[in-house]
Amino acid sequence: MYRPLKYYSDEFMKNINNRAREIMSYMYPPVTVYEDNGYIGIDADLPGFDRNDIKVTIEKNAIVIRADREIKPDGTVFENQRPDKVFKRMQLPLEVDTEQDFTAKYTDGVLSLRIPVKNVKTVKIE
Repeated sequence: MYRPLKYYSDEFMKNINNRAREIMSYMYPPVTVYEDNGYIGIDADLPGFDRNDIKVTIEKNAIVIRADREIKPDGTVFENQRPDKVFKRMQLPLEVDTEQDFTAKYTDGVLSLRIPVKNVKTVKIE
């Protein structure tokens, strides 16, 4: 292939790959949000991140999940689709009770959160 054309096509593909990683970082991680006995439960898939590099904050009725890692593979990298940064902000479907603490666990690459909510009561059916 003609050298300048190959150079520009390679640079173009690198740029597309970088943009795709940015989009994936925005959409990533996949989450499940559910209500369970007066709590909002959130399960987020964050495989490959260290628990110390994950930060979770609650801002009014939104939750923010941030995570950073440094990926340094050995040898020549031909393609890298793994995100090195994650930022996810989601509106929560119910009002959060900020007076109570919420819990977070990170097991087998899954971040599990339990957040107390206000004015939600579960009725036991007999």
